Amino acid sequence: MKILMVVAYFVPEIGSAAHVYFDLAKAFVNRGHNVDVITSYPRKFNLNKSDREKNFPMDENIDGINVHRCKHSAVRDTLFLRGLEHFTLPRIYFKRYKKLNKKFDVGLIYIPPLPLYYFARMIKRYDGTPFVLNFQDFHPQELIDVGIMKNKAMIKLMEYIERKAYKNADFITVLSNGGIKYVTNRGGDPAKIRHIYNGVILSEIDKYLVKRDFKGREGIDDKFLITYAGILSPFQGVENILEVAKILKKEENIIFYIVGDGMIRKKLEERIEKENITNVKLLPFQPREEYFNIINSSDISIVSLDIRMKAPCLPGKLVNLMAAKQPIIALVPEDSETAYVINKANCGIVVSPSNINKFADTIMKLKTNEKLRKELGGNGRKFLQENMNLEKNAIAYEKIFEKLIEKRT
Repeated sequence: MKILMVVAYFVPEIGSAAHVYFDLAKAFVNRGHNVDVITSYPRKFNLNKSDREKNFPMDENIDGINVHRCKHSAVRDTLFLRGLEHFTLPRIYFKRYKKLNKKFDVGLIYIPPLPLYYFARMIKRYDGTPFVLNFQDFHPQELIDVGIMKNKAMIKLMEYIERKAYKNADFITVLSNGGIKYVTNRGGDPAKIRHIYNGVILSEIDKYLVKRDFKGREGIDDKFLITYAGILSPFQGVENILEVAKILKKEENIIFYIVGDGMIRKKLEERIEKENITNVKLLPFQPREEYFNIINSSDISIVSLDIRMKAPCLPGKLVNLMAAKQPIIALVPEDSETAYVINKANCGIVVSPSNINKFADTIMKLKTNEKLRKELGGNGRKFLQENMNLEKNAIAYEKIFEKLIEKRT
């Protein structure tokens, strides 16, 4: 099959979306498909320091994947300009699409940003290419939940686009069973929705897991290392880690590392300095090899979501932590989809973001019980192998694509 994948972030950019679609594209290529990716030109703030001054080709073949990049203005911390960027992407990508002068059997589009639904609609009207919308997050609900989106007119506009996307998509995939219910309740056809977890190629992840020298390099071999590695945005509730660190400050052999970047990084830096939270270290995004080195060197990893988050989302980092056999503390709403998966896999302990004392108690419980940590980590790896195998995911998508192609002909 000739598959077009569309995602706003792609390698060499760092982050969940970039690597989720890079890995999935490689899985398609390994199964004999021709894969093209339309994406944005790498943004400096999403790159490793060593890559920030590099020039990247507009067209490039990476591991058998034909990557086509689009240049446009990009900001991270100004919400209005970031939102404006999202609304300009459909036409920018569509212009690039027409220049490719290629015919595809099917398109797979990563959402958010939600306006990329309009790109899908454009290519369908242009040459009849059917499309699958892969909802990784649900906007505007998540933006409303955490108080980022308050303008009533903008909320109505985004909800209108959301309903159109659910109604008109040829097919929709979501990350959880809760996502199926969420989309159906908003007008989606349950016959055209399927739950497919994000997956990983375990053989590739295992290559990274050989390295475990982060503690030695940091001079913290004698410390119990607790890590949060991921995006630093209002959705994650990362500030709760600072609160628990203050409670556990007297535990001199416990140290927290927050690894990542995003909208609230500066706020975290200011709080750490102002409140003298000396048992928390803040590092920027790391190359993939070093990211896994940090995870593999950690004693506990944290998955965190703001308590106000009600939409059924799954943090992208979850599959990586499971692959690395990490015991997880999930600081997430207890009725969330993330909590459901953690409990189903029995790979960690769920703690409500509002209960910081329980968070501290859970850390101490796991710190003193190495057997439990290993058991939880092993359970996560097993669940991943059985439910998040990327080869199986690629096959699941193939079956969806085949139905759409058959329907088209």
